[in-house]
Amino acid sequence: MSKQPGQDFLEFIQEARQDPEISAYLDSFSVAVANAVLARRIALGWTQYRLAKQAGITQECVSQIEAGSEDVRMLTLNAVFRALGFKAFEAKA
Repeated sequence: MSKQPGQDFLEFIQEARQDPEISAYLDSFSVAVANAVLARRIALGWTQYRLAKQAGITQECVSQIEAGSEDVRMLTLNAVFRALGFKAFEAKA
């Protein structure tokens, strides 16, 4: 059986998920947000710079979000979500 493109990466992730700490990180909110932002930005054909400009933030901030940083303010995420056409988070009282 021949290997498919990306198979080595998928095998790596599967093996890495055996570690509970890595598995928890991969399932975390910040990584889920990072994956969603990156996937939508690429689907739109946008660069990080263009997303940053649309959201009124810096390219470095977009990079941090896409890297799964947990140090991103909700206001910043909402600006990015709006720029990408996602529904923004609303505070619940």
